[in-house]
Amino acid sequence: MIDNRSWFNTASKFEKIFWGTILFFLFLFILLHFFASREFYQSKLNSRANQSTSQSILKEIEVVINSNKMRENMENNQTLKIIYDDLNEKILDINNTIAKESKAIFDIAHKNIDKFLDFHYSVIGEYIELGNMATGKIEKHIQEKLFGDKFSKNMDSMLQNITQQYQYDITHHLEIMDKEANRGVDPSLNKEAIEHLHQDINQHFLVQQGKLGTIIVATLTAKITKVVATKLATKQATMIATKAGTKAGIKSTALLSGASAGILCGPLVWVCSPIAAATLWFGTDAIVVSVDEHLHRDDFKKEIIDALKQQENRLTSQLQVYYSQALKKASKEAQKRYMDTTTKEKKRMTIKEMISG
Repeated sequence: MIDNRSWFNTASKFEKIFWGTILFFLFLFILLHFFASREFYQSKLNSRANQSTSQSILKEIEVVINSNKMRENMENNQTLKIIYDDLNEKILDINNTIAKESKAIFDIAHKNIDKFLDFHYSVIGEYIELGNMATGKIEKHIQEKLFGDKFSKNMDSMLQNITQQYQYDITHHLEIMDKEANRGVDPSLNKEAIEHLHQDINQHFLVQQGKLGTIIVATLTAKITKVVATKLATKQATMIATKAGTKAGIKSTALLSGASAGILCGPLVWVCSPIAAATLWFGTDAIVVSVDEHLHRDDFKKEIIDALKQQENRLTSQLQVYYSQALKKASKEAQKRYMDTTTKEKKRMTIKEMISG
């Protein structure tokens, strides 16, 4: 065993100082390493703590917020073009349907013109028309002769066909609008709002359709045949008045001749005279009616055709105006309702954004 004390006692002064210096440097080296290691680990811990804090601040979360997505969609120029192009297409569609249905109604009258004229240019027809004129029923008589006794039923069928086409057009137009308005809208988040919007639009549409039907029936269709009948009745009254003078002259001459010839009846005068008088009376009517038909039938027929065409154009034009305006109004109202609807959407945000927001 080495005796350190003995070494220290026997060591020279140089050795003592030398080894003392070595020990001092060794102590300093160990001490510096200790503090250096301590500072390194503390810095690493602080860095980890700071990193953890930063991640928690910047962590994204998903929130539900109010959105004007439908308004943005409806204000988009491309969307507006799609809606207006489709609206114009639907207006053209309903206008074509109206023109077709209106023509079908008046085709019935056109087919009855010759039958009406045959009746008009007959002795029986003339007296029936004269009787209707005396009782104020001439317009109804002409209406039934030209348009038939099923006119009201045919008119109802026409309006029903137009209404069905209108419903089809507006329904498909609203479907296109709904598709464009709901682009990017979450259906699961907005189910209730969308259902309420659809109910609101449909209810408004039904109310407006009811008003439209009332206006059309009250102000238009009931007057179409009346206008034609009134115009022709006025024409007939003039014709009858004109023929009355002609008939008076012919009848007076014929009846005087017939009265002179009455002596030929002999003892059968009570039978012969009425027959002769009736024959002369209605015979002169037949002559006047035949001459009148030969001179005026073609012109009168043309006047009837012109009157019918005028009213067909009037019916077509006014129905087209009514339904075109109704389509435009329904489209505009629906667009407004879509634009005023607030929807919800999911948005990813950071905590910092939430705090600052």
